[in-house]
Amino acid sequence: MRRRAQGQPDEAAPAPQGSPNAERGFAAGTDLDRAGPPLETSPPLARAKNVALRYLAAGARTEAQVRARLARAELAGEADEVVAWLLRLGYLDDAAYARAHARALVAPGRLGPRLAERRLLVAGVDRGRAREAIAAALAEAGAGAGETALCRALAEKRAGAAGLAGLDDRARSKLARFLLGRGFSGSAVARVLGLYDDG
Repeated sequence: MRRRAQGQPDEAAPAPQGSPNAERGFAAGTDLDRAGPPLETSPPLARAKNVALRYLAAGARTEAQVRARLARAELAGEADEVVAWLLRLGYLDDAAYARAHARALVAPGRLGPRLAERRLLVAGVDRGRAREAIAAALAEAGAGAGETALCRALAEKRAGAAGLAGLDDRARSKLARFLLGRGFSGSAVARVLGLYDDG
């Protein structure tokens, strides 16, 4: 049996009256009596921070996505404080999220600007920031003719070995519907598929 060192308080002994730990039911001599950083006073807040950090560990998120995740964990009441904490740490940045995701969404062979913008809006990026990020990504992709260049890349990929010139009217209409569904404008689709003459 392990003996207690002389002068050490019995672990079962109550904290002295007047000690802040007495009210919490902690024994005297515990680490809580020492000076140091304040204790976490809100277990739900600590849990909310852990949920948010685990969520962010899987990838970049928007403020809206973090709030939604906390709400699913029944921690919506802690969301304001957790989001402010994450912003101070630099773990949340909606503008950076929008820029990175816009580049990925409008990469050649992926989406048109309209569908890419909708995806950013669903993620919680505000409309102005989403449009700005998409415009910057399109400019990077094709020096002014970004949307048309991206639309052409996807159209050629979809047309396969036959190429765009080898498509009959039915196949061309089907491809036009596909490209419109992927978020390209009607003018970009018409230009790529030769549905009207730009001249």
